[in-house]
Amino acid sequence: MLKRESFNLFGKLLLSLFLFFVYPGCNKHEELKHKKNAESLLINIGRMEVTADGYLGLTDSLYKLSKISNYPKGVAKSYFYKGKYFSGKGRNIEALENFGEAVKFSRQTNDLIDIGDAYYNLGDTYLNLKNRSEAITALKQSAIVRMKSNDSTGLGSSFNFIGYIYWIISDYDSAVYYFEKGLAIRNKLPNLAHRATTYNNLGTVYYNWSLYDKALDHYLRSLIIQKELGNNSGIARCLCNIGLIYTETAQNEKAVEYYKESLPYANASKQVQTIGYAYNCLGTAYSDVNKDSALFYLKKSLDVYQSGNDTVGLALANQGIGNFYLDIKDPKNAKIYFTQMLKMALSENVPMRVARAYKGLGQAYLLENDLLAAKENFEKSIVIGEKSSIKFILRDAFGSLAEIYDRLGNTEKAFVALKQYNKYKQDIEDEGMQKRLMDLKNKSEYERFQRDLQEQHYQNEKQKIYLIATIIAIFFLLAIAVMLFRMNSKRKKVNVLLQEKNTLIEGQSKEINLKNVELLELNEAKEKLFSIIAHDLRSPFNTLINIGTVLKEDFEILTDEEKMDYLTHLEETAIKTYELVENLLNLSASHTGRIDFNPARLEIAEVVDKIIYMSKTQAAKKEIQITNKIGKEVTAVADQSMLEIIIRNLVNNAIK
Repeated sequence: MLKRESFNLFGKLLLSLFLFFVYPGCNKHEELKHKKNAESLLINIGRMEVTADGYLGLTDSLYKLSKISNYPKGVAKSYFYKGKYFSGKGRNIEALENFGEAVKFSRQTNDLIDIGDAYYNLGDTYLNLKNRSEAITALKQSAIVRMKSNDSTGLGSSFNFIGYIYWIISDYDSAVYYFEKGLAIRNKLPNLAHRATTYNNLGTVYYNWSLYDKALDHYLRSLIIQKELGNNSGIARCLCNIGLIYTETAQNEKAVEYYKESLPYANASKQVQTIGYAYNCLGTAYSDVNKDSALFYLKKSLDVYQSGNDTVGLALANQGIGNFYLDIKDPKNAKIYFTQMLKMALSENVPMRVARAYKGLGQAYLLENDLLAAKENFEKSIVIGEKSSIKFILRDAFGSLAEIYDRLGNTEKAFVALKQYNKYKQDIEDEGMQKRLMDLKNKSEYERFQRDLQEQHYQNEKQKIYLIATIIAIFFLLAIAVMLFRMNSKRKKVNVLLQEKNTLIEGQSKEINLKNVELLELNEAKEKLFSIIAHDLRSPFNTLINIGTVLKEDFEILTDEEKMDYLTHLEETAIKTYELVENLLNLSASHTGRIDFNPARLEIAEVVDKIIYMSKTQAAKKEIQITNKIGKEVTAVADQSMLEIIIRNLVNNAIK
């Protein structure tokens, strides 16, 4: 039920709608106001139960507000909510119409979530109307849309629902395909209830295929999850399904144990289908042990299903009682119950149950020695069994037909029927049912699963205790930490101040050390420079002095050729001295970091020509010819002075 505030809001919305129709011609402001009201109404309807008072009227209001405010999402949702309402009332035709409109308008808004939900409910309604092909088509559309919208939860539900419909029509290959696709998605999601449902569904298909080991494995997996969830109905159904496997493998005592265990869970669930199913399974198991108990539980199952008007359950209960009367050789009563079963199975259009009903009627007529009627019913069950690949139906029907033809004296047809019987019997046995079941029993016995569950429960409880203790310890440590924080706050402030002063002192110390290092480097550079000057400049200056003295004193007596030689030597010595001084200055500048760097685009050939000209005389003395092979197009970005020094030093060193 909604709160009073919600109804007040609805009253305001209805008043707004009334005023609109009384005073037509709303402006843009009013349209926006109506849209806002529609959005609010949409949210509130989504929170309501479908059975709530006034639900249908509110969906009508949502439709009208959405229409006048041009709000297509509201229109689509109004149809969707109406469909939910009519579906809950069992008015499936009206539900179908509204879900169809919801699909149409949701496609206009391109809201993938709404489209997927509308298709899903459309498929559910088609199933209620027994139109299974349309149901599958709509559900496949929901799966496609939900895949596009990355709605993993919805996609898993669509796949599981499609598999369920294929199971109803006994198309087990398709059922397994979609159940497994659904399980692959649900195993990655946190919803354990969905996962358990699909495991149980897969188990049922494998059971119908007579793959009892695989069926048992899936039922056990489902049971573990249902126990973890505490789902009484799910637990009861899983226990009954496990019991059915033990019944089919001639382990009746074990089957009875599981059926008995299921009863308390079934009664606790208070669900008609679950309680009736548990009674039916228990009655079937007692058929070979205690006839009175068997009939008691089978009739209790029938009563429970009748109280809930459950047609599917009634077919199952009538089958159980019919089989009971076959066991005690009472064909008259057996025919009554199998006829009722056939009627209900045909109304629900469940092929497997129809085939079982025909087989049961055939067995009843066979007991009465009405061979032609028996033959007719067995042949009908075979047609359905072959279409749906129900091997155990085919095995039993062909076995009975072989007996009928033998009794009719038709040896040839009896042999053919017996051959078919042996084929299907061998097919079932060749699947390794007995061996795989025993292997699985040895490895995965239910009691071991129970112990594992108990151990897991114990571990969970222990972890809870550890968690509580850890939380208490954390709170205790936090309290201590707060106290220490308060006690040491002043000390931390003093430490911060001291640290700041120490940092300042360290910074000043580093600066002083850097200055000392720079001074040492400068002193070393200066000493090296003086050493080079003392050593390298002494020789060229002595040469200059000597040549100058000779030219001054002997100028008159020297020939022109000798004078030219002395002047040339004087020029070379001056050039070398200049180069040496320039290198020394560059060396000094590099140590002090004072070199000027002025990069520009230079033609390399032009710089090299200048150096060659300056070194021409020195090279000629050694009969060396320097050729510049650098093209005019070669350029570089560099400081011209630095580049000249480098090339000059390279050329001079090469000449030397």
